[in-house]
Amino acid sequence: MKAFVLSVLFVSVLGLCECCKCAVRPNLDLGCGSDFIIETKVKSELRDPADPEDFYGFYYKINKPSYANIYKFNYLSDVSSANKARVYTSGSTASCGVHLEDGKTYILSGSVNKDKQRMEINSCSSWVEETGQISPESQKLLMQFQQESVKCPMGA
Repeated sequence: MKAFVLSVLFVSVLGLCECCKCAVRPNLDLGCGSDFIIETKVKSELRDPADPEDFYGFYYKINKPSYANIYKFNYLSDVSSANKARVYTSGSTASCGVHLEDGKTYILSGSVNKDKQRMEINSCSSWVEETGQISPESQKLLMQFQQESVKCPMGA
């Protein structure tokens, strides 16, 4: 009986756990599926949202990327005015939020939320790599994105 109660309690706790679960994807797929790929320096710790109801309302202040540090950006008229001085994410890694360190420079890819005019990242669909640790293969891929010569797989 004791084992049964413990089993039910364990399953109940697992059911309450909202954890981020996603398959590891190669940078090519992450980049192809993104609206933007930039290199930027983080200028703040994670900041709380102005609207507590906004799931992706947490943000980091970042250096607005210059032309040389933009590898891909969807410049359609409805997203070109996106706030490029901030990158938004969930406030918790358990809900697929991304942890960035103030003062470090990263390669970031993600989506542009057209309604809120902002760049968003998450751990399942964003390329997040500190530039000091980038591999030669990743650097080559970034150059291909910048030159618009990358071959994206179908469905990415």
